[in-house]
Amino acid sequence: MKSVSLILLLTLGVFNVTVTQAQDPPAETYQPGYWQPVARFDTKRIVEVNIINQTDIPIEFDLTDIEAMNPQALQPEETGNLKGFGNSANIVIYPLVNDATEFNLRYKVNVDEDKNIVNVSVVKDKPSFLGHRSINLQKTGAIYLY
Repeated sequence: MKSVSLILLLTLGVFNVTVTQAQDPPAETYQPGYWQPVARFDTKRIVEVNIINQTDIPIEFDLTDIEAMNPQALQPEETGNLKGFGNSANIVIYPLVNDATEFNLRYKVNVDEDKNIVNVSVVKDKPSFLGHRSINLQKTGAIYLY
């Protein structure tokens, strides 16, 4: 037994143990791309969404939840409002025209943090832009465009 203790003491005595504290990694973890949220809202407060039609064509929007509501039409320069859906939603927006081959819709999002209102401006863009089809408000407060 003494030889085992002696071996342990000799082994431990050979190595110097240094204690270092873990360091925080640099705050450069953001990587641009579609997988990043375009904005955030406060999940601890009631959130509303304003859809602002800044195109020259009528559009329609709806929640993808079957029980939610019927599609709502917006004429050019009109604004629609969604509220009472909780803290997450999938919202689809699409043009009400027969031929949409010459343009795609683009959504521009900004959040009024004081009122917790998500403002979504809908504009027409060139066909070279793939276009947005839906807005996803997640339970984490992240807002994504698809």
